[in-house]
Amino acid sequence: MKLLSNNEFKNHKTEISNAIELAEEITICTAFLKYSGLKSILELLNQKKTKTIFFVGTNFYQTEPSALKQLFSDGHIIYLNRDKTPTFHPKIFLLRTQNEIKLFIGSANMTSGGLETNIEISIECNTTTDSLLHNDLIEQINHFKTKSKRVEKLETILDYEKRYKIYREKHQFADKEFEKEEEKINEEERKREEDRLRKIEEEKSKKTNTNSDPTKDRFVISDEYKKNWLINFEEFKQFKIENNGNTIIPKGHKLHNWYKRQKAFYGHINENGVRAILPEHLELLNQENFFWGNPNEVIWMQKWEKKLARVNSYCKSINQEFAWITVDKNNKQNPLNDLGQWCLEQRMRLRQLENPENYKTKRRKITDYEIQRLKDIKFLTESENEGGKLKEDDFIGNLIKILEFKTKRLNEKNRKWLPSQTDKVPEDAELGGWLNDQIEWIKSHLKNGTNLDVAKEREKEFLELGIYVENGIRQSYFEFEAKEYLKMKKLYPIENPKGEERKPYEYTLEWVAQNKSRIKTFPEWRQKRIKELGIVK
Repeated sequence: MKLLSNNEFKNHKTEISNAIELAEEITICTAFLKYSGLKSILELLNQKKTKTIFFVGTNFYQTEPSALKQLFSDGHIIYLNRDKTPTFHPKIFLLRTQNEIKLFIGSANMTSGGLETNIEISIECNTTTDSLLHNDLIEQINHFKTKSKRVEKLETILDYEKRYKIYREKHQFADKEFEKEEEKINEEERKREEDRLRKIEEEKSKKTNTNSDPTKDRFVISDEYKKNWLINFEEFKQFKIENNGNTIIPKGHKLHNWYKRQKAFYGHINENGVRAILPEHLELLNQENFFWGNPNEVIWMQKWEKKLARVNSYCKSINQEFAWITVDKNNKQNPLNDLGQWCLEQRMRLRQLENPENYKTKRRKITDYEIQRLKDIKFLTESENEGGKLKEDDFIGNLIKILEFKTKRLNEKNRKWLPSQTDKVPEDAELGGWLNDQIEWIKSHLKNGTNLDVAKEREKEFLELGIYVENGIRQSYFEFEAKEYLKMKKLYPIENPKGEERKPYEYTLEWVAQNKSRIKTFPEWRQKRIKELGIVK
């Protein structure tokens, strides 16, 4: 028996994954099930001959319908607990290998946070199928069955999904209101702490020898200061680690006065033009990306750092290697939209730094400090065009435009359903140019092995619209017509339907004839697909 927690060396995901590889039967009980946690072990579960049994809670609508759908689609056994009271809250991973049992029982839900990043504690223990512990556990699981409904049809999950969407939509508004109220409370707490520290400083100053001139000694560096400086510097580096690279010490923190003094030394320049701060101190602080901005910037920077931390935290929670959040134009109430807007704003500030003459609106100039902080969290600045610098922020927005273009063209019986750079309408031509640039960018990065996560994700988005990256527009049109051909073959197995049956498929029949007669003139990929479809024997 041993304790299991999430840390930099091992976590619930790694230990449970190792156990799954050896297990013959698996039962999992979790209060919250999210796709982010499920996907980390799903491939291992799907490799097992015996399907996994899941007992899943639905309290507070934290369980994601997408995760339930995936389990149902993969054939796993799902028991859904729908009782509002009492709350279904167990976290159990029971794995059997012959008569050996491995158990993980603790606080970790099947979410990415529960399995990897949250502060979680579980007991990992080994027992046997004839042990009292195992018998008690089986009895408890059988009790779960009486309180849960086995998912036999997809409709059960869809019914839950309706409630889930309503609940999440309503609570988005409440969460935003709470954030506003919480910020007010935090501000009150900060002010009280500032007042407390100010009073302490005032008391100290009263005890100071009034005959001395504080301005004379303010920038004197004593041996004691140097000795304590290194201690404070190490604490400063620890603060930076604990705060995701943030180097702005807030008021109320024990290092705040030291932090202010560094800035005071840095800002004081004597008659010879030399700063009061020691060069070796300045070098060490610059290595840690110390924020030297003036006091008026600190409040703004603290808010900026808070946004940066939220973006970084969310992207890590979904196992995204880069930091970027897209604005959800289909759901204006999406709570992540404010972070998406913030991401766009940083990208615009970076562009403005490179080409200030191209921007009429003068945004706050991005600083070297902010650029370094964005690099720290792997902020996404690569573009989809061949130049490598982002020129289109609205990737999803342009996908929606292409979908609308496709729908319109097909409704008009126009088989050229993708925008082209040669289109007469300027907006369509611009969209066609963007599409070509995107395809070339994705192909280039897939080939070179760079920006793979972004390239693969964008390739997947295109494929959902029927756009093929490898062979571009030609393959996209070919595969569209191939689907129409297969539909026709399913309805009319004969090779050439006649009369009224022929009318809806006149274009398809003409397409088949062209592929037969011109097959030798086509590229290798198309010849192969024509044969796969059975158009040519």
